Amino acid sequence: MEMDGGNTVIHRMARASREEFQARAMSPAKALRLALAQASDAQFDLAMVVTTVEQVEVSQTALRAEFGGGGLLVLLDGPKGARGAVRMDHALLTALIEVQTTGRISGRPPGDRAVTRTDAAIAAPLIDAALDRAETQMSEEAADHWICGYRFGVMMEDARGMALALSAAAFHVFRMTVELGDDGVPGSISFLLPVPQVPVARAALQDGGAPRRTLEDSAMDAPVSLEAVLGRVTVPLTQLCGLAPGDLVPFQADRPLQIRLEVSQKHVVALGRLGQLNGGRAVRLIPAGEGQSAPPRAGPGVGDQIARAVSAEEAAPAPVPDAAGAGARPAAGPEMPDKTMKSEEYAEHDAK
Repeated sequence: MEMDGGNTVIHRMARASREEFQARAMSPAKALRLALAQASDAQFDLAMVVTTVEQVEVSQTALRAEFGGGGLLVLLDGPKGARGAVRMDHALLTALIEVQTTGRISGRPPGDRAVTRTDAAIAAPLIDAALDRAETQMSEEAADHWICGYRFGVMMEDARGMALALSAAAFHVFRMTVELGDDGVPGSISFLLPVPQVPVARAALQDGGAPRRTLEDSAMDAPVSLEAVLGRVTVPLTQLCGLAPGDLVPFQADRPLQIRLEVSQKHVVALGRLGQLNGGRAVRLIPAGEGQSAPPRAGPGVGDQIARAVSAEEAAPAPVPDAAGAGARPAAGPEMPDKTMKSEEYAEHDAK
């Protein structure tokens, strides 16, 4: 029970801390709520309390329902050609007109008269001031916030024309109910701002959603297999089938420690020399002009991308000393048949 009680206390403390943090954090809905009340007091000396704020996201095809209640319809001009909208109901619009003309709110039900451009001019300072204050508050959270940059544009005649003027795919809708004056006259206002588009990656996206790759990207990521070749011998199939573990296949080489780095179809891209590096076998590339002439290159920069040390564990059997101890020579084996290519023939074949 104590543990359960302790957990309950901890959970309550964590929830209280989270609610306090969320209360301090600024959101677009909170910014618009505070900005609208502050703008009403500053521009019209009208007490306004925002009682509820509802934020939803609607698609462009569902916008017409947001303007079906009538009232003042205003098109907002935004950054880079973006467009938003404001809908102010008759009650709030009438209260603004009464404060401007008589200095107080009568509380009488609004009539059914058509909204004029004079009404829009009276409401414009409240809309611009609210948007400006909300932009200032959100700029402290993040520079160039998507709520920033919208101002009063033009009054629209009907819901159909407003829906056609808004071209974004989706919109954030902030529906606010307010209480005006000392008597708490109810009213409502809605702000509609386009949902910001997600930034596209550096490369354009294909139908599958993957970034479009250039020819250079594909070529640089293509795998390349290099073979370190000490020499080649020709062995009859019958002898090849009779090989067993431990058998030696001799070959003749003019320079036993020199190898060739080849790619597919025996294309030589570089010459190398066997050696050691940090206790392991390695290949040292031979610069052009040192030893034999430089081999043909596969293309600009191909040889430069070859690793400076490649494994040569399977390159060739280690040299064995001859009987006289005169030095190292390739390991000897049984006499090869007549079809075996001699070293002179191999050199001539390789030169071709």
